Amino acid sequence: MIKKYTDLIFGFLMIFYFLLINSMSLLRFKYIFLFLGFLCIFYHFIKKYLDDKNKVYKFIKKAFIIALALFFVVEGCMIFYPKKNLKNDCDYIIVLGALVNKNQISKSLQDRLDTCIDYLDKSEDDCYIVVSGGQGRGENVTEASAMKKYLVYKGVSDDLILMEDKSTTTKENFVFSKKLIEQKSGKKIENLDIKIITTDFHTLRSKLISYRAGYKNTSFYTSKSSYYLYALNYTREFFALICNIMFNY
Repeated sequence: MIKKYTDLIFGFLMIFYFLLINSMSLLRFKYIFLFLGFLCIFYHFIKKYLDDKNKVYKFIKKAFIIALALFFVVEGCMIFYPKKNLKNDCDYIIVLGALVNKNQISKSLQDRLDTCIDYLDKSEDDCYIVVSGGQGRGENVTEASAMKKYLVYKGVSDDLILMEDKSTTTKENFVFSKKLIEQKSGKKIENLDIKIITTDFHTLRSKLISYRAGYKNTSFYTSKSSYYLYALNYTREFFALICNIMFNY
């Protein structure tokens, strides 16, 4: 009986989740849950009219199963990728930027900065911190300047903070930070140990992008996603990761 209504139940759950997070996230990607919810409900009521022997329908079903399997494999890789490395000392820390609401850092960005402070306290590494992020839509200041201001307020020495304030994508975060680090250290990035601070769901894609940018010795110390945005963040990251693999985006 339950199997018969699985698609209907799944559809209502998707719509419920969208309603739950609608006021909590500014990401437009959240609407995919609303779309998938209505699609599942629509499918429930028309599936009895579909012919299982139809070649097009059979192809679509097989493609869906393959895509779903790929989704779960990639999600598993993202979830279980190492995210809390305290064992490796580092030469530089890179804190990846996130949204700044006008002049105020977002919760996601504050979590990353607090994680950076937590790493410094636990590791006792005395290294430079690169805060990386330019100025995007709706931001009155650069993400880098907002991050530096917060870290200094929390007691991090101003002299240890380097600002990379031109990047607007994760790829640019690493490319521009690389130039800054190599100029400061006088060494090639592949010869330096870099600790990357980001949010948990972003780890695997950051590893791939940084490696393509020339970083050979990276490890991570990440903040946790808000539990209610976990599904949203990890689902969105799946598509971002696939696009990056296929198009180096």
